[in-house]
Amino acid sequence: MSHRVAITTRDGKVVQEHFGHARHFHIVDIGEGEPVYVETREIEPRCQGGPAGEAPQEQPHDASRFAAAVELLSDCEAVVTAQIGEGAAAYVLAHGLRIFEGRGFVDDILGEVGPLLDKAEPSPEKEEDLS
Repeated sequence: MSHRVAITTRDGKVVQEHFGHARHFHIVDIGEGEPVYVETREIEPRCQGGPAGEAPQEQPHDASRFAAAVELLSDCEAVVTAQIGEGAAAYVLAHGLRIFEGRGFVDDILGEVGPLLDKAEPSPEKEEDLS
């Protein structure tokens, strides 16, 4: 079975970005054999963080930005991200996308995600922590 997945990665090699701060998603089809890169989709960040190297500042989320992300990823089954906040996770999950959090090499993470996507029942919450 093939699954389309969106990954928050800057370089296509490492999952290292927070969902709300990512400026683009790499779209990959996974299933039997090696993952197949489809394309990179660009988007404005959904959350505003603090200065480089500092923790994000607490700010209210803009649901319209989450809606734009969900629309951009409408053909995807899941999002693989280093981290996602509770508000964003609730919105994304409510719109039918599965969420997997983890940091590491894309190929390693996708190797773990594929079998989890084959499970019959998606979780109503964030799924496995793949770190």
